Amino acid sequence: MGLSKEELAERLLGRGFSELLGLELEAVGPGWCQLRLPYNATLSRGDELIHGGVIATLIDCAGTAAAWSYEDIGPNARGATIGLTVNYLQGANSCDLIAIGKVARRGGTITVIDVEVMTAHEELIAKGPVTYKLSK
Repeated sequence: MGLSKEELAERLLGRGFSELLGLELEAVGPGWCQLRLPYNATLSRGDELIHGGVIATLIDCAGTAAAWSYEDIGPNARGATIGLTVNYLQGANSCDLIAIGKVARRGGTITVIDVEVMTAHEELIAKGPVTYKLSK
């Protein structure tokens, strides 16, 4: 059962704010995912730096995708982020960003995911845990 990579990308990234940002699901497996945010000058603060809110959104979306990555989650499941912390480690200047989300603990309905955001050159930009509630 479960959602295919394409179904997961469409459900979580192919509409609304995620679609507006241009997020791409590069890889997914049980308990993890990798998203890419291609650089777009409109996502900056008005200079070369990517806006912190965009980075927070990327962390949220990577956490969500990792929470949904399991085979036992059906098409009628519902979920929402219930906690999110962002630690900004350095600025991201005019570059694509990659977020990797890995499930730290999966309970009955609550999943905690650790997310790291980095440049394509593996410079760590930000990290943070996402707490997600998912009703199967």
